[in-house]
Amino acid sequence: MKILFIVPNFDTYVMAPPLGVLYLSSYIKKYCNVETKIIDALRDNLSVNDIVKKAKEYNPDLIGIHCLTAFYKQTIDISRALKQEGFKVNIGGVHPTFLPYTTLKDSQADFVVCGEGEIPLKRICENNLNHKNIQGVYDLESLKDDETQINGEPVLKAETVMDLDTIPMPDWEQLPPITYPHSPHAVIARGNPIGIIMTSRGCPSRCTFCSSNNFYKGIRQRSVANVMEEVKYQVEHLGIQELQFTDDNLTLKRDYIIELCNALIENNIKVPWSTPNGVRADKVDKEVLALMKKSGCYLIDFGIESANNQILKNIRKGETIEQIDLAINLAHETGMITQGNFIFGLPGETKETIQETINYAVNSKLDRAGFFALRLLPGSDLSKKLKEKYQLNYEHSFISKPDWLPDNLTEEDILRTIQKVYWKFYFRPRRLWNLLNDIPVSQTKYILKAMINYHVFKLC
Repeated sequence: MKILFIVPNFDTYVMAPPLGVLYLSSYIKKYCNVETKIIDALRDNLSVNDIVKKAKEYNPDLIGIHCLTAFYKQTIDISRALKQEGFKVNIGGVHPTFLPYTTLKDSQADFVVCGEGEIPLKRICENNLNHKNIQGVYDLESLKDDETQINGEPVLKAETVMDLDTIPMPDWEQLPPITYPHSPHAVIARGNPIGIIMTSRGCPSRCTFCSSNNFYKGIRQRSVANVMEEVKYQVEHLGIQELQFTDDNLTLKRDYIIELCNALIENNIKVPWSTPNGVRADKVDKEVLALMKKSGCYLIDFGIESANNQILKNIRKGETIEQIDLAINLAHETGMITQGNFIFGLPGETKETIQETINYAVNSKLDRAGFFALRLLPGSDLSKKLKEKYQLNYEHSFISKPDWLPDNLTEEDILRTIQKVYWKFYFRPRRLWNLLNDIPVSQTKYILKAMINYHVFKLC
């Protein structure tokens, strides 16, 4: 049996190995003894026709397409083209998990997987590719015309692997990090190639704009010993020069991050590392930050969202701007690069709160920052609450324009705010000097692309 995994090509400045697909490939190879192939159309800049040609050459028994909202349209185009050639197609990922009926209808795929894919894909392989009666796996016949229910009952997500240590290392042989350009999650990175690694799945926070809590079932962590086995493999066999921990919140459990940092030190891991997905400000303290720095962490990212405490309450952030500011200052004192991410257009946003956030960001100890328009991700509580008031637009760049606007604000207000704040934030002597010194030549074109997408130069 042969299974082909496809990662679509789409407009983005980030180009990193698709960790979820790499895990699926290694898992079913270990537990089902099947042959797999991964096509990363983003890395290889492949068109739909290129993908179909490669699929014909490989002639798989099943094709799985990875789908996020950011590349939903591309996923649909690929699926339809493959179905025209007679392939059996399934689609998995966060987007089809929360919009399974629409995804099936648009894509003409045979079925979708809702939730994490390891166990349902294993069941499908064991059943000789019969997808019927497997938890979390649905076709149009089973869903009929309802996005969230079957015969009045909620759509069940797939079974999950509770012990993450039983999942083998990602299938790095197929997509080694060295084959990727220097265009990482954090936009600017020191080392290349970059090793992507996750120590956990899930997040307990209930931020209304995020779908992570609703996608994963609970919080599961790999043992530090298991993580270190992969760290050593990436350093010794893949030649990685930087590690990026892409957990939803690496510092969630204090004992765990302390154990991990000590393991990195004791095993003499000398490569720098960072947390590009962000950590919660209330989950770090002076001792933890100092240990992170000692073990090689050079950049820490905080999800800030807004400098207005009422907006933070509105989105159930569970933090105050005072807590966030304290964490930034402590990280700055350790000598780490501090980065923060902000969202404009959240519920309760006004021109006054926008200015409050701009003033905070510009005057803070942050070295770098990302400023975004609100996107309503399928599966987030905010998207459910506002489902009658917006419609996702798959035609424009996923990071470029807001999906929904608070009262008294226009799209132009948000986009010009983003343009203005980037200039005000970065064109200060300390930040600009440090930034220019940190940018490798190999990343220049990707940084320019990010700046265009973020409206730094003009209103697009």
